[in-house]
Amino acid sequence: MKNTCFLLLTVLFATTAGAQSTQFNYPDAFYFVKEIKTTGLTERPFHIEITVKETPADSLSRPRIYAVQVRKGKEDIIGKTMVYATATNGEWKTYSIDGITDKEATRIWFYAAVNGNGNFYFDKLQYSIADTNGTLQEKDLSNQSFEDKKILNGYFVNTGNSKDLQIKASAIANDGKQSLQVIATNQKPAGIRGVVKN
Repeated sequence: MKNTCFLLLTVLFATTAGAQSTQFNYPDAFYFVKEIKTTGLTERPFHIEITVKETPADSLSRPRIYAVQVRKGKEDIIGKTMVYATATNGEWKTYSIDGITDKEATRIWFYAAVNGNGNFYFDKLQYSIADTNGTLQEKDLSNQSFEDKKILNGYFVNTGNSKDLQIKASAIANDGKQSLQVIATNQKPAGIRGVVKN
């Protein structure tokens, strides 16, 4: 998948979130995307969640978790399907997204980012979709607990141009033997934009 489709996705998030809350935009934000196929599973409830342990360096820095549905085309985003995650409290927060697959969707892009500075651990990505009876059934995702030797195997990744970014496996985990650790320092905000508080 070309980087341009994720650039488009990033622009979509920045422009449609304006009515929510005002925070700073970090141009070198690290993000990763999991593509989830939904062909033949349209108009069904779904649930996606990921656990995150976070130590932000300041009040502006935090993870950003989103999902959007996409048609067949490379960059054919169904804008009205964008959903922001809500978070639970606790040492490991669970960020969750609930929605219904659009009748035109062939996949869901699950998007997780570190916006700003701090130390963040990501683990245990889970996806469930309703069967024909309406009961949510969990589906396997490749490398969903970041256990592969190549920590981000199976994900599309943007590391930006920042030299002050560390991405590595960590033994601090909520599920399995390791998690994805992201350490961001010296990230500078480029300006104010609307983003969700999650």
